[in-house]
Amino acid sequence: MIPRRIAVIFLSFNLVLLTVLQSGCVATPKVPETKHQTGLGEVAVIATSQAPDISFEGFAHNKGVGAAKGAGATLLVCMSFMGQGTCTGFICGPAMLLWLGFCSAATVVGGTVGATVAPSGSESQAAEKTMESALDAQTIQNSLRIQVELAAQGANHFLVPISPQSMETASQQRDYRSLSAEGVDTVFEVALTKVGADDGGINPPLRFYMQSHVRLVRTSDNSELMSADYRYTGPSMKLEEWSANNANPLLKEIENGYEVLGAHIFENTFMLYPYPDRGAHSAGFMGVSFGLKPLSPPTRGALTGDKLLGSYFEWMEVSSTRPTLRWQAFPREQDLELEPEDMARVTNVRYDLVVAEERNMMPGRVVYRRYGLTSASHALGVTLKGGTRYFWTVRARFDLDGRERLTEWSSTHYMARQGITAPSIYSYRFKTPG
Repeated sequence: MIPRRIAVIFLSFNLVLLTVLQSGCVATPKVPETKHQTGLGEVAVIATSQAPDISFEGFAHNKGVGAAKGAGATLLVCMSFMGQGTCTGFICGPAMLLWLGFCSAATVVGGTVGATVAPSGSESQAAEKTMESALDAQTIQNSLRIQVELAAQGANHFLVPISPQSMETASQQRDYRSLSAEGVDTVFEVALTKVGADDGGINPPLRFYMQSHVRLVRTSDNSELMSADYRYTGPSMKLEEWSANNANPLLKEIENGYEVLGAHIFENTFMLYPYPDRGAHSAGFMGVSFGLKPLSPPTRGALTGDKLLGSYFEWMEVSSTRPTLRWQAFPREQDLELEPEDMARVTNVRYDLVVAEERNMMPGRVVYRRYGLTSASHALGVTLKGGTRYFWTVRARFDLDGRERLTEWSSTHYMARQGITAPSIYSYRFKTPG
């Protein structure tokens, strides 16, 4: 019986490996465009005035909503539910507004998800009026703009400030030629397009996500220089976990999503240097990597979620709860061969490392983050939980021709390069002993 089980495992992983390798060779997306990074002149960040698509489908359709709240998913109950939650900083207001957007959706489906107590007509009208006055798309969008500006400040990039009136007028018309008079050469337009939670099966955990669309527009003729979509995928938790402590986990995650997505948008638009070598490379037994290969622990192929496969192969066990992670140095041999002139001018190479707990087969809470490491190995400075699974990833940070540049985060699949934040389900993995 055991040999047959092992044979099934080997066959399954060979199929997974073949699929991944084919994906890397055949379906690899085009190299991200970076020519726009130079010659932009003075840049200003502007938020659009459009309302994002708020779609907490997993919440609204989950049959546990009524039971979780007792009184069901009606508007009043939902608003009361989030009213006691807490968040901090300027993101708090927009986070609450997005939650109000969910309350609006919940009202529509409230009769089908276990609502047992209905508010009076006057109570509903008063609540709806309060919600409509609070659900301000501009406030939601400006919060993403502020996070992009903060990321720029952290990287010592100067952005031109413009008056709120000019910003509002230009964003509504999406015609930025008038901003030339304020010394702006290029507008960086950012928009939060989608936010919500979705599911992936029967009685599943709910994944939180935020998605954005960005454009660079030249003010002299209002022509578009580039556009891209970026997506933040947060942790995956059960409805009752998201709802705990008056929805605090959800409010905190919205807050975190703004921060991570804002930094990701800035870095990928203004600092990204795509790996010269875009292919998949062997990275341990039945494993491949895109980017800096994990040396210790090695990766173990694509994540299937299968309990049997996972127990044997998918999570490499490290020797302690304070492991030393090692990875391939940059520039890699293949990068030197493909871009010898650029690589010869690379200086001051450092590395960024991030580690997150696994939760419902997705990256959950980030437990460790270090930027600017000078060596291609690092002993974690915290003690991790025993018997726990973790995702981790690394990227190179370096100077080239007087500018600081960043590679993409390393991963087990090329899909991680398509505008998603790190860590992701495609990041490297390990488990601690115990």
